[in-house]
Amino acid sequence: MIRDSSDTSWKKWGAENPYYGVLTDEKFRRENLNDEAKAEFFETGRIHVERILAITQRIFGTTALRGAALDFGCGVGRLAIPLAAVFGHVTGVDVSPGMLETAQQNCALRGIRNIDFAASDDELTNVQRRFDFVHSYLVLQHIPIQRGERIITQLVQRLNDDGVLALHLPFSRNESVIRKFSHLLRKNFSPLSVLVNIAKGKPWDEAFIQMNMYDMNRVLVLLSQNGIKDVFCEVVDAGGFVSAFIFARKPAHAGANVQGKHLWAIGLDNTAGQK
Repeated sequence: MIRDSSDTSWKKWGAENPYYGVLTDEKFRRENLNDEAKAEFFETGRIHVERILAITQRIFGTTALRGAALDFGCGVGRLAIPLAAVFGHVTGVDVSPGMLETAQQNCALRGIRNIDFAASDDELTNVQRRFDFVHSYLVLQHIPIQRGERIITQLVQRLNDDGVLALHLPFSRNESVIRKFSHLLRKNFSPLSVLVNIAKGKPWDEAFIQMNMYDMNRVLVLLSQNGIKDVFCEVVDAGGFVSAFIFARKPAHAGANVQGKHLWAIGLDNTAGQK
């Protein structure tokens, strides 16, 4: 295969180095991972969920924090586990069997019983129910744009009436032309990653992690086409990547004449490189 496959790469991360695949810090590599590092890993998830739910509550009120939640791209359960402390039921979805297996083990270790997990595809065919809260963080950037846009549509369609969407998407990268070109080459000619890995002293077969930038105009149109008019957006600049965290609510009555509210809150947050 010449072009890089994001699904194949993610399955490889899940099988070989699941924690590092989620947060690319050397302390989370399998050979370095200890109890202290693992505790820190899950603490970052708790802090993230606490912050996102506080924003959700401030915008939409306490009724947004109830019922069932979906975490798309759940990895090893870093965010699904703290979500389960708030919602009655959580579904974690991921394309990697290794990630899902590790997530199930992490839930079992903590005695958590209100989470289930499902294998992902672009149509979310294994996710049949609807949710009051749909969340995805540091996931869609690793998925090619056309596929990601289809997934966004599916996520919106899994929302209950009055359900809230919390979606993270990068839309700009402040990198040199050379670095951007290198990423494009590795994405379209995967054997190049072998040479890059060797040059960086990494395992020669380490999977490439794509970083795709979304067109926010297209994303907003997708939301509008699916009946969402209330859209709030936090803009975060961290590590050269400028991202949007979109908070949106599906109206209670489809087709209702909803007056959209649009709030762009700009914040600089160095934690945006975590997932």
